[in-house]
Amino acid sequence: MNVVIVGAGLAGPLLAQGLRGAGIDVELYEREAADQPSQGYRIHFGPEGDLALRECLPPDLYDQVLATAGKRGSGVRVLDPQLRVVQEMLVPPSATEEETGRHLTLDRLTLRQILLTGIDVHHGASFQRYELLDDGRVRVFFANGAVADADLLVAADGTHSRIRAQLLPDAEVVETGLSEVFGKTPLTGQARALTPAAALDGFCTVVGADGRFMPLAAHQYTSGGEDYLMWVVVAPPAMFPVDLPAADKAVLQEVAAELVADWHPDLSALVRLGDPNSVHTTTVRTAKPLPHWETGPVTLVGDAIHTMVPAGIGAAVALRDAALLCRRVTERTGSLLDAVRAYETEMLDYGFAAVELSQRRGSSGKAPGSATP
Repeated sequence: MNVVIVGAGLAGPLLAQGLRGAGIDVELYEREAADQPSQGYRIHFGPEGDLALRECLPPDLYDQVLATAGKRGSGVRVLDPQLRVVQEMLVPPSATEEETGRHLTLDRLTLRQILLTGIDVHHGASFQRYELLDDGRVRVFFANGAVADADLLVAADGTHSRIRAQLLPDAEVVETGLSEVFGKTPLTGQARALTPAAALDGFCTVVGADGRFMPLAAHQYTSGGEDYLMWVVVAPPAMFPVDLPAADKAVLQEVAAELVADWHPDLSALVRLGDPNSVHTTTVRTAKPLPHWETGPVTLVGDAIHTMVPAGIGAAVALRDAALLCRRVTERTGSLLDAVRAYETEMLDYGFAAVELSQRRGSSGKAPGSATP
């Protein structure tokens, strides 16, 4: 049996690890070049993400994940623009987390390096199209001329999935009316002194009354690594004075700092102390629910099918997809299509429940990311 996975973010490599561990031939394709710098910041995984990592990774790699995790904070807080706490939700460790899964705070780049250990990635291979073959398999074509035949093609190619566009042309991903500029600031002595206590002890979001908000969270390694503060400045597009996609990193950084300049002065100072190379911009999007399609040798995981408003749950749900698909395929007693159909039925149920939950959290004043301890 051969599986082709398109997308080497997080869910794709985790699925590859699980399938390889079960003796299944896997090929992983990634559109970015091997030397292309990847975006990566502090990312939260709830218990379902931890359980997925345990299930798919060899023990030594899972141990590396735990060894490189960040210090866990005490909870989630909402602050006003003068950094006064207006809402607090403490998340104490669970006595049963060894069995039920733990909350993990991880650096995305570090985690991705661990997940790719031992996997040969076909870099610079942008998906172009696929064809269904008469024998029930699928042929995959890439822009660099590569062609691969597989029993199963898995789309792990994110919000802008080209595979989804071919498989499910009516699937909708819509804008939420919010844009964001995000980056990270090294936690030097100066930056640490400026960082709100709530951001050093978990996750916090500064919420304004006019549609602006600013998630903040420190990533402090338990052992080794350079600590940093992740920050995101979010607002309706009309509040940004420049065309964000066309702006360079220095302009994005200054625009973000100026947008919160009327709030507590430490916030704009922290943005200006950020690493310019870490600054990026995007818009906030969400997928619309859709009915189950006719199952075939092409399926999807993570943002490729249920992209959602950042609310501290999307990453764990994507890893849950990878673990569930791996389990259904490797433990099947019937046909491969039956296994994929069982995966899709369950994934669509919890996946779009998570989409709905993320939208509620994003519009409740907690703001994106607020579920992250």
